[in-house]
Amino acid sequence: MPSVMPRILLALLGMALCAVASAATVEKLTIDGKAVTVKVPTQAAPGKPWLWVGEFGGHLKSLEDGLVAKGWHVVYVGVSNQFGSARSMATWDKVYADLREKRGLSAKPALLGISRGGLYVNAWTRLHPDRVSVLYLDNGVCDIRSWPGGFALTHQSKGSAGDWKLYKTEFGFANDEDAKAKSLQAAEGLLPAIKAGVVLISCHGTADKTVPFEDNAALVIKLWQDNGGRVKLFPKEGGDHHPHGLPDPKPLIEVLTAEAK
Repeated sequence: MPSVMPRILLALLGMALCAVASAATVEKLTIDGKAVTVKVPTQAAPGKPWLWVGEFGGHLKSLEDGLVAKGWHVVYVGVSNQFGSARSMATWDKVYADLREKRGLSAKPALLGISRGGLYVNAWTRLHPDRVSVLYLDNGVCDIRSWPGGFALTHQSKGSAGDWKLYKTEFGFANDEDAKAKSLQAAEGLLPAIKAGVVLISCHGTADKTVPFEDNAALVIKLWQDNGGRVKLFPKEGGDHHPHGLPDPKPLIEVLTAEAK
């Protein structure tokens, strides 16, 4: 009976080669004094598409790894506790310019807003609707009155008193009423993105108690749908704020790779 060892060794070698082919080189950069993490694919896809993660880089690891395997770069910038403020967007501007100039990445990244990361990706999309291919909200915060404010709009949010205080300090608001009155609401300022052809993805738990869907992503979805924008929805019936993403990220990866420019 012939030995099966050669076949086993060949199979293991094939698996190892596949792993190497899909692996990313993780580079740590400093731009504008902030830490920037870039996952670099072994072979970049045509056009050099990339995913820009607003917060919690690496949290959706299977999604990130799946995109890297398809030749995407994945980028995360450490500007935590700035909530999409002008200060954070100034850093994003510099990171974008650096990655475009030095690496030739696509002019239109796909943006991923996980939880509070929604504030960053929405802020960038408002400022630069021509520099976005896909706006992907994953239980994303879209209205600060809901989170971190914790003020009930249609559904009560748990909020976060500590983050609400940080938010008011970052934006220079004197008190709660000042912050609620002057902050942009969920869908405000995003209409130009629809006109620019930005595709909206929402992956959301329908029973999110931390960032209620009805007071956050649902309002952005309505804006897209009411104005002829393209929307891809991945609802998780009865799902709470965690876990984010999908158990199998393949459907999300397929949409992202199909829509990225």
